[in-house]
Amino acid sequence: MAGSTGVNLKCIFIFCALFYECFSITFGPGKTYQYKYETVVNFNEAVSYGKTVGFQLSTEFEIGEIFRAGETQLLKVQVTTASISSFARPEVKGELVKLIKYPIYFEYTDGVIGRVYTSEVESIFCANVKKGLLSLFQLQETEGQRDEIDVAGECSAYYAVYGGRITKTKQNCQNVEIAGEYENVNKMFGVSPDNSFVTHYDTADGIIKSATGSSRHSIVINARPQLSAAVAAIQRLHYVSDAAGAAAISANNIKEALDLIYKGEAKKYREMLLPSGPEVQECTENCEKPVSILQNVKEDLTSEKLAKIVSGKAYLKLLRAFRNSGKASIEEVLTHKDSYNIVEQLIDVAAATQTPAAHEALMQLITFTDESAIDYPERFILASAYTTHPGEYLLKGMLELMKKKVPNESLRESIALGMGAVVNSFCKPYGNCLEYSTIAEYVNYVETEMKSCEEEECKLLYVRSMGNAGLAKFLPSLLNQALNSKSSTVSLTAIQGLRRMKISDFKDQVNQVLKSIFHQNKRNYDSSVRIAALEILLQNGISTGGLRNIVLSAMYDQTEFEVSTYLIKRMKDLSESDPKFRSSLAVVLSDPMVNNYNLFAQKGKSSAFTGYLAETSNANCTYGLYQENTKSGVMKKSAMVVNVLNKQATQPLLTFGIYADGIEALVGDAAEGEESTEATAGLSLTMMDVLLRPVEFFRGMSGLMTAVWNAPSEPVSALQGNLLLQDYSHKIHLSNGLIVDASVLGVASIDLSGKISISLWYKNSHSVITNSGALVVEGSLEIDSEELKSGIRFSTESEAFIDFQTDVDFAEMPVKMCLQMKRPPISSRNSVEKFEKSRYFKKRLTIRKKRTSSTPPVSYFINEKNSFMCTAMDPDQ
Repeated sequence: MAGSTGVNLKCIFIFCALFYECFSITFGPGKTYQYKYETVVNFNEAVSYGKTVGFQLSTEFEIGEIFRAGETQLLKVQVTTASISSFARPEVKGELVKLIKYPIYFEYTDGVIGRVYTSEVESIFCANVKKGLLSLFQLQETEGQRDEIDVAGECSAYYAVYGGRITKTKQNCQNVEIAGEYENVNKMFGVSPDNSFVTHYDTADGIIKSATGSSRHSIVINARPQLSAAVAAIQRLHYVSDAAGAAAISANNIKEALDLIYKGEAKKYREMLLPSGPEVQECTENCEKPVSILQNVKEDLTSEKLAKIVSGKAYLKLLRAFRNSGKASIEEVLTHKDSYNIVEQLIDVAAATQTPAAHEALMQLITFTDESAIDYPERFILASAYTTHPGEYLLKGMLELMKKKVPNESLRESIALGMGAVVNSFCKPYGNCLEYSTIAEYVNYVETEMKSCEEEECKLLYVRSMGNAGLAKFLPSLLNQALNSKSSTVSLTAIQGLRRMKISDFKDQVNQVLKSIFHQNKRNYDSSVRIAALEILLQNGISTGGLRNIVLSAMYDQTEFEVSTYLIKRMKDLSESDPKFRSSLAVVLSDPMVNNYNLFAQKGKSSAFTGYLAETSNANCTYGLYQENTKSGVMKKSAMVVNVLNKQATQPLLTFGIYADGIEALVGDAAEGEESTEATAGLSLTMMDVLLRPVEFFRGMSGLMTAVWNAPSEPVSALQGNLLLQDYSHKIHLSNGLIVDASVLGVASIDLSGKISISLWYKNSHSVITNSGALVVEGSLEIDSEELKSGIRFSTESEAFIDFQTDVDFAEMPVKMCLQMKRPPISSRNSVEKFEKSRYFKKRLTIRKKRTSSTPPVSYFINEKNSFMCTAMDPDQ
């Protein structure tokens, strides 16, 4: 019976070994195993391929046990030969002698690599290459998943076993050291990384006979997917032979064994983990100090060059230098004699640097207590509002400024708006960030201060800050102000402040308030407030019954026929781009009691229209032109809204609005029964979803007369700056141990200018607002090593402007107005550079590719009534 059991167990073991791989990789005592190993690193574009560049390392090495403590072996790897060759030029070769000099030791337990040991004088580069080699021996012979500390970081590894063939797939590898890594959490301006790790093994008799591994990493710019780069690492391991090796060391533990190995040597060993480590490098390329770079870029950073490509390129060059500099070096640039005329552009750079050193240097330069000198503080606040990964030090500094209540009222409002924007950027990665004390303090401060406000301007300051912050915590306060504020401006601003919130999470609560406002259930609201409520209801989903009630209000309520006119135009416009809304509207209009002449025969002039600024295979850029008129036909509010849409997200780029209240009294045509309102006109600007401080043109008749006499005949800049868009920096740890720097920086250089002429004699006006901008994006994947320099760099650059022209004739009623929007041709340049360079090669290889594209000029359609009016005012155009 016992013999039968032994036979059965033997059969089971054989079956298990054949089908379930119940053996383990072992290195027998007293034996040395010889292997050949080669690894390739190459770079190319991720989307459209060109010639590939990179390196190939070829080695031979020996591996064997030198000590064992229980189940744990201390193994030694000694590289015996090592050479390097160019991937693009195989004939270009060199010997990598330094890889041979020192052995590397590691702990090995059941296919898992533990601590790694090497000489103190071993270079990080050589240690990383050897770690990449070692990682191929980290192996599990049974099917399943396990978490591993790998050369690429902390990874989840899955093993598939087929006889003696094993496939290892790694996923979700996280760098052990993430200091200095960051990205823009805004998806539109972000980067889509992708990576894959797969290794195939052939094993027999407890030995790895061969292994072939590949890892590929790519980055793609979300806003322009044609901008991309990829790096691939290939590893090949081949068993050669085995032979008798040295006898095992006699010691009590691994530390004692290592002490014996390094006994008598001047330099001892150092202990490491398996993940590859960054090299500490001395700068060898583009190593100018910031103050030296200043001499080269100062002419390109003048205000006259803003909205030009040269300004964007100069900004990025200086930004890289600032990020590698301390406070003293940055302060030297800010206060240098050659910086006198470009300080504001340097503030843009220093704020975008987003390091404590740069922030401290700025605080030495800028003062917030001088009521008349606010240009530098305003520029700092503007640049800070668009920071991509703000630190807590910036939050604390901004909150302190907000609490100080600086003497200049305009600057005080800019600080509140900027603080809200910084809070939004800081909180996006976390969702709920109230656990941060500074955020909780800001929330409590804003809500407390707003409750104590008695004046409209005071409330507006905090409501606007809440809107820029976009925190769900502020939703009750904003809804309360929208519903109950006696000021129509506060109500309108509170509704617009919902734009950055995820309203779908509070849909019922929000819709209930907005429907009450639109239908004026409790009291009357200004038409602009009702239209703002309507916009959110239509865009964020409303029931078919709720939509029917809104449509019926346009049919039966003609007391505000301009609102009804706008409603019909906006529903038609939205139905052309939103299939879900189109379906709901079709259900409502299927009722003949609704779908009839009374609904569509509106007599107002208000309009809503959406068109395309640009269409590409990867993204669309739309513009919306929305105009609300008073009952007299005079423009009350107009807005141009520009959005970019792609697969990742919809990004608001620009909302440019002009408002005018009480203008009817100035032209002598106030409608009967209308409440007299002080004549006011101004401009509101939301750029990349951040509300900026509004600009008031005039208030009252005296203000109008001042505006008439002081109206600029030449374009005057209202907003200028270089704003950071793309901001991505990551370390890619390849499966062969080498580290690749992934970097993307993008800047929008902008200049918003305008001019206006008003003739009270001829009773007409002419204004032109020019939105000028340049975009520069630069990215790269490069090996982070002094020994090898190889990689790919890519860039795109373009500049353009759009003129928004308004002509008004108020010589007789009704007022005639013509709006025109035009864009000249746009030219874009894309370039790619791939390179190889090594101290072991005599010549560097550089491959460059450039491509230029252009789009023709265009005059944009606004609406049919506008086209008719423009023709009537100027028959020759």
